[in-house]
Amino acid sequence: MLEAFYATERGSLVDATINGGFDLHPELVWVDLIAPTQEEQQWVLDAYQQNLPTLKSLEDISSSARFYRDDDGILHISTYFLTKNKNYQVDTDSEDHSNMLATVQTVAFILHKDRLFTLRGEKLVAFRAFRARTRRNDYDMDYKDPVWLLLGLLEAKLDELSDILEDIHKDLEIYSTEVLNNRHREQILDLDDMITRLAQKEDMLGKAQLCLIDLRRVLTFLSRPRALGSHIYDADIRELSEDVRSLVEHDAFLFQKVRFLLDTTSGFINTEQNDTIRRFSILPSMLAPPMLVASIYGMNTEILPFAHGATSFMVVISILVIFFVGPIVYFRWKKWI
Repeated sequence: MLEAFYATERGSLVDATINGGFDLHPELVWVDLIAPTQEEQQWVLDAYQQNLPTLKSLEDISSSARFYRDDDGILHISTYFLTKNKNYQVDTDSEDHSNMLATVQTVAFILHKDRLFTLRGEKLVAFRAFRARTRRNDYDMDYKDPVWLLLGLLEAKLDELSDILEDIHKDLEIYSTEVLNNRHREQILDLDDMITRLAQKEDMLGKAQLCLIDLRRVLTFLSRPRALGSHIYDADIRELSEDVRSLVEHDAFLFQKVRFLLDTTSGFINTEQNDTIRRFSILPSMLAPPMLVASIYGMNTEILPFAHGATSFMVVISILVIFFVGPIVYFRWKKWI
């Protein structure tokens, strides 16, 4: 899929209809390729003499080659974007819509003269949000140059990561209430399910942290004098870097909260297992004394007291009851049952 945009006089971006390579005219400022076919990549090569990497090569690219400027002055950046995979949502009836698996996707940015090329494997929320802002022509959103597009997309990525962390924070507050409220714990908690949900949050936080650290590296690269060749966007880059720093700290805090809840939930599971084992241990202790008495009076001997006579049966039954009730009273006094 290939989408392209040109800038209007008012500074907003407008979609261009692309039916073939002949539609890729010089006025286009942004060419966005989503899982492109070989034919579409050939269109770009014929129109702009720009080779594009394959999606497979994006996944295999080494960390040292993720950000660089080539001999022709073309800027190449590959960075991670976090996307939620709704196909793997565990509980579709739950109001916890962030309780789903997340995947990390590599997106390539190529600044070729006065044009930005982006290459990705699937549609992303950050791209859709940025395009919506440019269509609305929000305040201070007038198109300037391809670097402005690049920073705008990175800012949209940062906003999406911020929203993801905010959703996780809200979910963890709910989980905290469920886990720590012992009065209602037996009513609401399936402890195994809670551990699964917390593990999914931890996985998403780890991937969000990966994207944030990668974004920080991108901004560090762009802040170098040789990267952009000008200082026009230095203030914007510093502002984005500060936002990334605060989100990394927030992500670390949420990591600690997830670990605390995981440890607490595991502790509750261990406590319930210990209670179950204790109950099974108490039952033989309650039955052992009367069984001992019954086994003694079951022996074939004539010298046992109360073994003969009209009242012997009632006396032995009374002894058995005393030996059975006595441990129950003791265990309840100790609050073991």
